[in-house]
Amino acid sequence: MNRYLLAGCAAVALAMGSGAANAQAKFEVKIGGDVFAEWGYVDQDRDTGLRSNEMRNRFRVNLIPSAKADNGLEYGARLRFRASNGSTSAVNRSVDADRAYIFAQGGFGQVRIGTSNTYNDETVVSRPIDYLPFGLFDQALSHLPGATAANGTDITGGNLVGLNAGSMVWPTFGDVATRIVYFSPRIAGFQLGASYTPRNDDSANSIQRSQGPVSTTILPGSAFTTSYQDLLEVGANFDQTFGGIRVRAGAGYYWGEASDVGGAAFKDLNAWQAGAQVAFAGASVGGSYTDWGKSGINKSPAASPFRENARVWQAGAQYTLGPIVLGGGWMYGKDSGSFAAPGERDINVYEIGASYTVAPGFAVQAQYDYFEADSDVAGRDDKGSVVILRTTLAF
Repeated sequence: MNRYLLAGCAAVALAMGSGAANAQAKFEVKIGGDVFAEWGYVDQDRDTGLRSNEMRNRFRVNLIPSAKADNGLEYGARLRFRASNGSTSAVNRSVDADRAYIFAQGGFGQVRIGTSNTYNDETVVSRPIDYLPFGLFDQALSHLPGATAANGTDITGGNLVGLNAGSMVWPTFGDVATRIVYFSPRIAGFQLGASYTPRNDDSANSIQRSQGPVSTTILPGSAFTTSYQDLLEVGANFDQTFGGIRVRAGAGYYWGEASDVGGAAFKDLNAWQAGAQVAFAGASVGGSYTDWGKSGINKSPAASPFRENARVWQAGAQYTLGPIVLGGGWMYGKDSGSFAAPGERDINVYEIGASYTVAPGFAVQAQYDYFEADSDVAGRDDKGSVVILRTTLAF
């Protein structure tokens, strides 16, 4: 019932704000995007057979047609292309679209319908990271391969990574799916928001009416699921300046029904997140906490009673002086690990970094991260350092 209420409220808000629109409105098409290219050097304990350095890059382009009606209604769409999929073969390199939605906005706020991220992912308040590229919290972990018996770091798989669609330290409800998202107007610094998602493992032109998971890898014997249905999200944030001190805060709650399979049931999704940040005269400090509980874990007595809750901490500070940004932070993620035995795995990451804006939209960056990863699988604990040199372009 709640999902129909949310969808209905969004439709009513849109209808009230639209009135009689001008069918002759001309569309303005904006093109923008961002690019980064980076080189990383890794020194880690479990490096048998691994190279010490590698390069990567990502290119994103936003295509945004929009128009404004005589009554003030603004409407349009957004499509974001992304050339980012890695491959060892030129034939398999590909371009995808990770955002594709219609929007309408006015005095009622903004409504989005289509393939989009969550409200929390869009508005999250956490540690300041202007010295990193384009809102990406966890770039050092991208240079660490998943653990095998011989090498790598135990930070892939597991219910935490499946839940946030990111990494062991990603702080938001970061999945992208076909959904309705609502952003209220900001009043006295406050904004409210909500979203409804039919299922988190489906998007774009696909239709999946099955009551089970889309993925064939989720079986009755699976220790956890990453598939949920009828997901609801509510959130709020605050952004206001008092005497030169900018104060930001936000919180959200996310819940949904786990997609069970024949012979197995999984714990429903229940997650919450909160964060705050304070900035004054170029300096800012902040952090956040995200708790997924035991979301997604198999309800079987052999799987769930002694599993650790999934959670992420972020904390950090930065200082901006003209074109230079200096920053640092601490990230911590913990979940139930491999499920080979009742236990947990976690990773601590300590980071410092710098960014220098060479010209408008063009910057060079450097960062150093030290990590310690503890696994619930014997012999897979790891620690080490990651150094990254990067150039970014936003247009």
